[in-house]
Amino acid sequence: MDKFKEKVSSLRADLDASHAKNEELTNEKKKLEEEMTAKEQEASGLSKKVEKLENDLDETEKTLRETTEKLRELEIKFENSERQVSKLEQEKIKLEETIEEQNEKFKQKEKELEETLKSIENL
Repeated sequence: MDKFKEKVSSLRADLDASHAKNEELTNEKKKLEEEMTAKEQEASGLSKKVEKLENDLDETEKTLRETTEKLRELEIKFENSERQVSKLEQEKIKLEETIEEQNEKFKQKEKELEETLKSIENL
């Protein structure tokens, strides 16, 4: 009977140890689940942050493309304006030359007129 009591006592000790180990493992499991939940929330937050950054990048790339296109259009307009300015400057030079030629012709005709008038007066 002593052996039976010893066996029962040993089994109770084993059972108590198992309960203690079970409680310890349950607490550890709960702690790990809480950590996992926290990590999942952190991962979810990071995923949202990455998604926002990707959207921001897409928007920035779109804005860059639009701005680059506008810049190209402005460069083309500027080049066209430069060509027009150059063309107008050439026209101005030609017109100034024509005016100078016309002024010379006018002076010549005026001189001829004066000479003709003098010759008429002398008659």
